[in-house]
Amino acid sequence: MRIAICDDQKNERQNMIEALGSVIDHFSTDEFDNGSALLESHEKHPYDLIILDILMPEMNGIDTAASLRKNDTKTPLIFLSTSEEFGVQSYRVLAFDYLLKPIDREQLKGCMKRLFSQTTKKKQSITITYEGTEIDILISNIQCLESSLRKIIFTLSENKEIEIAGKLTDFEPFLLKYGFCRCHKSYLVNIEHIDRIDDDMFYLTCGKAVKISRAYLQSAKKAYFEYIFTAEV
Repeated sequence: MRIAICDDQKNERQNMIEALGSVIDHFSTDEFDNGSALLESHEKHPYDLIILDILMPEMNGIDTAASLRKNDTKTPLIFLSTSEEFGVQSYRVLAFDYLLKPIDREQLKGCMKRLFSQTTKKKQSITITYEGTEIDILISNIQCLESSLRKIIFTLSENKEIEIAGKLTDFEPFLLKYGFCRCHKSYLVNIEHIDRIDDDMFYLTCGKAVKISRAYLQSAKKAYFEYIFTAEV
C-alpha cells in the first residue's frame, strides 16, 4: 500500500509513520509539507491512501481535498486535526475518516480495519446470466438496478446498461449487505455511487437521476447519511 502523508510539521509526519507501523504491515510512505506538492505527485502516481492535515499554510487540507476531488472521487482520504471543528466540511469532500491529534493508535487501527474491509468489498462480484452466458460483475461497478416488466436493468460504471430477466428480490438480500439501499419499488442503488441527494431524488455519479418514493424516503435517506457520516462498510 502506497500512502501519502501531508502535514507541514515534520514531527507530525513521523508520528503518523510510526503509528501506521504499529497497526499495519507492508506499506510505503511519501511525505509532503504542502498540498500543492501532494496533488502534483498524486496526479503522476496515484496513492492508495492519503492522510492529510487540515491546518496548513497556503493551501489547507480541506482546499487540497476539494482540488483532488475534482478529478478523483475514489482515493480514500483520512484527515488529521487538533480540533473537531472541520468534521462536517471533511465529509463534503468524501473523507473516509477524521482523526484527532495526537493519534490514538486504537482508533487508527479501527480506521485501517474498515478501510481494508472496504477494499475487500470492492473485489466482491455477483453472477448473472446474460444472453445465455454466466458472467461476473464487480459489485463496486454497479450503480443501480432497475426493475421493468419482469426485467432487471443493471446500470454500470460509465453508464453502460445490461438487461436480464428477473426481479429485484432476486438480488436485494445479497446486495443490501454491500452498501445498496432500496429507494423505490423499482430501484436498488449503490450508495457508494450516489453523487448527491436533492429532496426525493438520488443523483448517481454516472449522471442518472433515481426517484426516492415516499414509502422508502426515510429509510433511504437514513442509509445514505449513515454511509456518508460514518464510513461504515
